Amino acid sequence: MMNKPQSLGRYFILRVGAFFLVFIAIWIQVATWVYHFAWDDTTEHYLYQDLALAHSGQLTLPLMTQEKFIGFLDDMPLEYQAVLNIDDIEFEHTFLLPSVNGDMYVLKSEDGEGRSLFVIHFFSHQDSPSLVPIFIVLSSFMLIPLGLLVWRIWRAMSRDLNRVTRSLETDEVPSARFIEMSELQSMVKMARFAQQHAQKQERLFSAFLSHEVRTPLTHIHHSMSRLQQIDEIPLAALDVLDELERGQQALTDIAEAVLLLSHPNKAKLGRHALLPWLMRWQTKWREHGLSIELVNEYKVGKQAIEPKLFELLLIQVAKNALQHGDGALRLRCDEDGLVFDNTIKAKPTHSGHGLGSQILSQVCDCFGWKLNVQIDSKYTLSINWKPTNTELG
Repeated sequence: MMNKPQSLGRYFILRVGAFFLVFIAIWIQVATWVYHFAWDDTTEHYLYQDLALAHSGQLTLPLMTQEKFIGFLDDMPLEYQAVLNIDDIEFEHTFLLPSVNGDMYVLKSEDGEGRSLFVIHFFSHQDSPSLVPIFIVLSSFMLIPLGLLVWRIWRAMSRDLNRVTRSLETDEVPSARFIEMSELQSMVKMARFAQQHAQKQERLFSAFLSHEVRTPLTHIHHSMSRLQQIDEIPLAALDVLDELERGQQALTDIAEAVLLLSHPNKAKLGRHALLPWLMRWQTKWREHGLSIELVNEYKVGKQAIEPKLFELLLIQVAKNALQHGDGALRLRCDEDGLVFDNTIKAKPTHSGHGLGSQILSQVCDCFGWKLNVQIDSKYTLSINWKPTNTELG
């Protein structure tokens, strides 16, 4: 199912904003870890600085304050000894050891006499401020250059989109900044030219078809009228003239319907009852040897049609049944549409070129109906003039 269309600017801002939020969250977490575990070597620098002072003899050992201890294991507070006795501390390495009241950064070394010398920096949980608010403030300041960058990118894209839109309204082809926009602009121009060319060819073809079809039909009509005015026509020729007149009228109706189908915008649809047309269609084709069975014909109401096009549709259905079918043609009617079906010939005499199917499809498109063809042991043609729930959604 296709998603609801949305603005390109909104799509771009949402994606960049989501990426920024994820990036900031990861950055704050990593920065907090770096600070807490002293990954930036800052704490290690101060530990070695105090160790150098201890080795130089400038300090009186043990040195103990609230934040610092420099001395030997026996001299340190019991809380520190309890933590150090649990872990195995290597020489010349800094360690972060958690205690009950805070965190201890420990560096173990040796004095001149080979005794274990400890440098401990202690940070209380209460005295250590949280860095998360500071990181959030820094992230807020980062929004300014990021917002400016996003705005400049979107402005450049918007200008290119406006150039493409203007090029559709005029023949001017302004240069695009982005390659993708330039290619889109070229494709739209080519599609527009192809559409205009196709419309021009369609108008020329329709005018040619109208002239070439109506002119001989007019000549035939005038010739039939002149023949009917001649008194000396033999009586045996009257039946032939009547048959020619019926053929000429049928050909005229089909020609007008086909010409009308080539201009679907000219087909003014109106609501008509379909049952009278189906009854006349049944009677007419019975004379041509086609038996048509109507099922539930009383369920057919009024539909928006153009009478000549609807008659053309019925003619094509009947011709297909005569040419390819075997036996009676059955028409099932209901409130949703029409279903034609008949048995297919075992060995069809002629496969046809599909012109009748194309006419059926175009007529249904003109009426806004949905056409479906299924071929198995029977040829079933379904016409649905009510959209399904899937199509509505």
